[in-house]
This record gives sequence, C-alpha cells and structure tokens, in this order.
Amino acid sequence: MTANARSFSMTGGSLLQGGFTNRIRKPAEVMLVPMIDIFVVLVTFLLMTAVFSRITILQLDLPSADAGGPPAAPSFRLEVIVRESGFELTNGETLIAALPKLDGEYDWATLTTLAQQLKSEHADVNDASVLLERTVKYDYLIQVMDAIRSTNVPVDEGSAADHLGATKRVELFTNIAVGEAP
Repeated sequence: MTANARSFSMTGGSLLQGGFTNRIRKPAEVMLVPMIDIFVVLVTFLLMTAVFSRITILQLDLPSADAGGPPAAPSFRLEVIVRESGFELTNGETLIAALPKLDGEYDWATLTTLAQQLKSEHADVNDASVLLERTVKYDYLIQVMDAIRSTNVPVDEGSAADHLGATKRVELFTNIAVGEAP
C-alpha cells in the first residue's frame, strides 16, 4: 500500500463513508438586496425613457344610419379644403377664398381671420367641414380644426390700462366634420 492510500483509509475510508455524506447542507438563499437594486435601476430607466403625451379627445358628430330621412340642407356651411398648395374656403357650392401657402407654410392667421368674418356674417351657424387631400399630413388637419373652432380676440371692456393685451376665447365653428377633398 502506498503512503497516499494509507492516509486516505485512516482519515475516513471511502468516499461514501464519512466526510462527504455527513456534511449538513445549507439551504440556498435568495439574495433580495441585489435584486431590489436591479429593479430600482430598471424602473428608473423605464420612467426616464417613457414618452409622456397629452391626449385630447375631440367629439365628432357623425351621421347615423338610423336617421329618419335626409337632413335639411343648412343655409350656410363652411368648407375648408386643405390642399398641398394652400387652403380653399367654400360654402359647399361657390369658392369664398383661396389662401395659397406663404413661403412654403400654410397661412393660419388669415384662415382664422376669414373664419371670424364668416362667423360674424352667419352667427347662428356652428357647422363646418374640413376636407383634406390624401397627401396632406394629419397634423395639418388638427391645426385647421383648431383654427376654425375658436380664437382669441382682444377684450373691449373697461379702460385700456386695466386689460392691456387681455384676450378672451371666442367660439367660431364648433361642429366640425372631416372628409376627403374632391
């Protein structure tokens, strides 16, 4: 017998006897602190990269199939046709105004001014239509709706010193239908 074999047999015999099988095993531990640290970093990262947006809901009145008969033709209905070249304002039959783009941009101020003039001529009318060409961006639809729905006008009450630059919101054409331009 060699010296190594003798020392092995004296210290406990075979592998199945003695030292290795008699050890008490510790239960596996779940390290919670490092896991909590990872989750804190992950939540912080997700919150910092999240896109927060404000959602505005527009109420659209669409005709229903249950309507009893054709609706009565309105006396005046503003139609704003949005084209790549600019705006066209009509009453459904005749052209009221054509507003070409200025320096490649739509003329929003003139559109709002014309909508104000038309509202003062037809104060009882609240209906309007916005018709878009297929190539016009959706963002322009929203901007046109905002321009003809309401506007800010200067306040004419009291002394000028009290209300320097004060404005009030005035509704123009609040019932807006959307469609495709002819």
